[in-house]
Amino acid sequence: LLMAYTNRAVDEICSKLVEQQLDFIRIGSRFSCEEPYRPYMLDEKANSCSNIDALEQLITRTRIFVGTTTSVSSHQRLFRLKQFSLAIIDEASQILEPHLLALFAATDSDGHSAIRKLVMIGDHKQLPAVVQQRREESKVDNPLLLQIGLDDCRHSLFERLLRAYRDDESVVFMLRRQGRMHQQVAMYPNEAYYQGMLDVVPLEHQTEPTPREGSGGNGIDDLLATRRVAFVDVPAPADSLSEKVNIEEARCIAAAVERIYLQERNTFSPLSTVGVIVPYRNQIAAVRKAIAAYGIEGLDTITIDTVERFQGSQRDYIIYGFTVQRYHQLDFLTENVFEEDGHLIDRKLNVAMTRAKRRLLIFGNAKLIDNHPVFLQLTDYLRRRECFFSIAPDVFVSGRFTVPPSLI
Repeated sequence: LLMAYTNRAVDEICSKLVEQQLDFIRIGSRFSCEEPYRPYMLDEKANSCSNIDALEQLITRTRIFVGTTTSVSSHQRLFRLKQFSLAIIDEASQILEPHLLALFAATDSDGHSAIRKLVMIGDHKQLPAVVQQRREESKVDNPLLLQIGLDDCRHSLFERLLRAYRDDESVVFMLRRQGRMHQQVAMYPNEAYYQGMLDVVPLEHQTEPTPREGSGGNGIDDLLATRRVAFVDVPAPADSLSEKVNIEEARCIAAAVERIYLQERNTFSPLSTVGVIVPYRNQIAAVRKAIAAYGIEGLDTITIDTVERFQGSQRDYIIYGFTVQRYHQLDFLTENVFEEDGHLIDRKLNVAMTRAKRRLLIFGNAKLIDNHPVFLQLTDYLRRRECFFSIAPDVFVSGRFTVPPSLI
């Protein structure tokens, strides 16, 4: 039984099962499922069953079931027909205890536990559970709850258990090999957030060579070719109708997307090639409009979304735009920063940077964001490696700039 908190993460699980040619049944609504995986939906598979007995046989003989924790919890009748030797919950650091209780309490038709073993996979250094209540409202003062480490209702069960057992190797295990990011993409998150403990699997795309020099035909092409991670400093626009819309960044992002499309046109996929992360829905609309101006069919369906909705996803190219134009907006960007073992961990930035498989391109106003130590640490890191570029927006969009050879 494979579960995650969001449908987007469940789609990722389904993609891996399809790649490995493993049959499965997906629980949930077809409208929350990407088109390629809808044939695996329970309702779709049930259409081939002539009667209830045939449906029960289908459920009994299928070894793998997939769904969000909410969908599976609401299908308690599944557990009457099937006992699972193993349940794995991905994105567990985002899931509060009430969303898991129905799974822990599930029993089969004989009253035995329907799940024999449960493994939670998550990362407390990435996005936490989404909770509206403030600390003052969610604080726990019940002595019995405090004894089991439940001191704040905003914390996930995963996070609470990690605090209690982080040094117990019989309970907690850290996955140290990641199969997503190219080794150069992973360098900053690895050093800043994971104390250098991450390594590549390695897969082929994680160790592919990076050219030191570009062809000189287009600056954006050369930038993408020679730098696995790059920051482009975009000054705040002279005039803006809203602090949540940054037209200059939107133009630069659109120009980068167009060049990525032209480079990857033979294998381009809206679901896997490029994704754009920005903090505001207003900026999402601005970026879509800027991309639409190029009139390229297929670019209208690429994912442009907030970091919260990108967790669990990945793309070959990730473009991250800070967007912000005012100092007070830094509070919103850094609302999930915490300190662990003397290190500042920015959960949002960590998620944004670790969505990229092959290349990561960042746009922002360095003069502004450098006022926060988390972002200053990032820009200083990239400056030292000559991956920081100050390029006027009009020049960047035109591609008429020169990129020096890389140091790496």
